[in-house]
Amino acid sequence: MHITLRQLEIFRAVAQIGRVTGAAESLYISQPAASMALSELEKHLGPLFDRHQGSSLKLNDAGRALLPKASELIDRAKELENQFAHSDGPLSGNIILNASSTVGNNLMPRILSAFQQKQPGVRIEMEIKNSKTIEQRLLEFKIDMAMVEGTCLHPDIEVTTWLEDELLIICSNNHPLANKKDVCLSELADETWILREHGSGTRELFDEMIAPYFDHTQVGMVLNRAEAVKQCVIDDIGIACLSRFAVKSALTSGMISTIHVRDLNLKRHFYLLTHKKKYHSNMLRQLKDYLLAWQPEHLLPAHLLDT
Repeated sequence: MHITLRQLEIFRAVAQIGRVTGAAESLYISQPAASMALSELEKHLGPLFDRHQGSSLKLNDAGRALLPKASELIDRAKELENQFAHSDGPLSGNIILNASSTVGNNLMPRILSAFQQKQPGVRIEMEIKNSKTIEQRLLEFKIDMAMVEGTCLHPDIEVTTWLEDELLIICSNNHPLANKKDVCLSELADETWILREHGSGTRELFDEMIAPYFDHTQVGMVLNRAEAVKQCVIDDIGIACLSRFAVKSALTSGMISTIHVRDLNLKRHFYLLTHKKKYHSNMLRQLKDYLLAWQPEHLLPAHLLDT
């Protein structure tokens, strides 16, 4: 039996994309070359995909068992190449991340910028997705690590508690409850809410901690970006529930106000997610350690912290 790293690399690309043509394009090789390599691999190991109508391919049980092992071999080989090509220099290579909206928009740019100042040879690619999409991409080994605000209970994903966060209920400055303290949650039952989309961690906490106390939630809009939600609040279209990180600048500049609800605890955590079978290169370990050691500066002025 003779299996090459190139065959495994093509197998992984096909597994992630679901089509040989797309995998070939991603690796800058011809479609016949990719098909031949995959065919040779399956001659050695047996069928790795279920073939569906058209050219769509989906991993079978054997393919799912091979994927983490193939990914580890490929990642280890790349790490060796980088180590000996730059034996006396800093870390180098690529890391692919996903982040949910709140974390990705409000925290990761400055964190990653600071990390790359320490490790300029590391190239980081990050996409912002909702928590449910990120979970699926981790399971398919499409990304190295993720930072999310939603909970994840999948048995194949390792969850590391990261930063503490808190959701705030925000309203326009013209709202009659703006900056009111000791408000009862029932007073918000008839309000129009501007919500994040299903699948986001912010929406998950709203549905768990606030919505059950209302007979009916009056939803004005469902938006998949916190910036859009904030703009609706500024325009007095409705009230919303967003992370303290996401509303910091709008609060400090006086563009919006908060509603202080009595006995409502909306604290939560952000989490780092990796696949349990994912190989952790030295680059990935260093980035994870850096994230875990990072602490945000004081979030809001003292007069805005009494929630």
